[in-house]
Amino acid sequence: MQMAIGNLSEDLLMEILCRLPVKTLLQLKSVCQNWYALIQNPNFIYLHHYRTASIAADENTDSLLVKRFLDGGLGGGVLSFVPNEAPVEDIDISSTGLDIKHLQILGPCNGVVCLTRYGLNSPLVLCNPSVKEFRVLPQPSYKNDRRSNLGFGYDPFTDDYKVVRFAKMGMGIPTRGIDGKIEIYYSSTDSWRVVDTESPFQSGFHCCHDSYTSWNGDCFWYAYRYHNGGAVIMFSMTDEVFEEMPVPEVCFLDEYSEKKLFVLNNCLAMVIYPNSWSNPFLWPPEEFLIEKSFDIWVMNKEDVEVSWTKKFTVGPFERFDWALGFRQNGEFLLESGYGQVMSYNLNSQERKEYEVHDQVHGHPPPPNLQVLPYIESLVSIKRYNEHDGHI
Repeated sequence: MQMAIGNLSEDLLMEILCRLPVKTLLQLKSVCQNWYALIQNPNFIYLHHYRTASIAADENTDSLLVKRFLDGGLGGGVLSFVPNEAPVEDIDISSTGLDIKHLQILGPCNGVVCLTRYGLNSPLVLCNPSVKEFRVLPQPSYKNDRRSNLGFGYDPFTDDYKVVRFAKMGMGIPTRGIDGKIEIYYSSTDSWRVVDTESPFQSGFHCCHDSYTSWNGDCFWYAYRYHNGGAVIMFSMTDEVFEEMPVPEVCFLDEYSEKKLFVLNNCLAMVIYPNSWSNPFLWPPEEFLIEKSFDIWVMNKEDVEVSWTKKFTVGPFERFDWALGFRQNGEFLLESGYGQVMSYNLNSQERKEYEVHDQVHGHPPPPNLQVLPYIESLVSIKRYNEHDGHI
């Protein structure tokens, strides 16, 4: 006799449901109160995200979060959620007050990202693209400016999503009159707090906002001092302190190369490659036609000892001249200057190319493409006093 699904034990039901995609689980919440409570359960949410991430690493089933432009940038931009083997879903962020053209995406952490605009006094918004939820953060206690860095992460001990905000220095040169305050936003209290800890600014470091990543809930930047070498700066979301880490020695030999931080196979990685300096009066830029190779270094950390190992050199490639990151299965994502993205398998050396931006003949491709590997999750970022349902 076939067992009725209502008679299944909670453990067995959890095992079945955690294999389903988020979109299906959101629909199943309305089946009955027991299913609603189970799918809302933090233990189930964790198990579902962990299983989804494990499968994505083995079978290349992770999603992508893409900031792209329509009609060569003339038709505006969209933030798109690209589930594995599913139609592209555009996310409407118009209600957040953010400008898509200069949008910066921080994260993800457990399926949650932080959206902001690099520049002056931008709104800060937490977003879970899987469940289409947003939380516009309250304004920090002091004004933002172009010399501020932002980091987004997660503290597992307090179950808190945090945003850290601190001053940086222009071009690694000491600058007078910069406020050295460090502020942290806490999702649990929906508020900011100034913390008393030494910032990279006080040590003379310039943290590069475009060489930033989140790993295991903490924040990492490539940073440098003016004519005095580089470092990786980590901010611990649990201890709320900054830590300086060494970089590969090659960084000191070629200070003008690009150094980008990503996560590769659950390790912190740095991709080093030649810089592109574009001539604004020449289109297409000659630099885009130069073949480039990419060195991929992986950090090894045992207790307090940190070292780096060069794992791969890939290329040379024509046109693809900008590193975007790595997918869960280790595929390397690169961008061209023509609205294309390439996925390169580090083991098989297989490559696939995709059109991301809509192109218009005679117009240069729009700037600021972002493509982030993304694992969907059920994590809710609603405030406790908000009604059930999507914001």
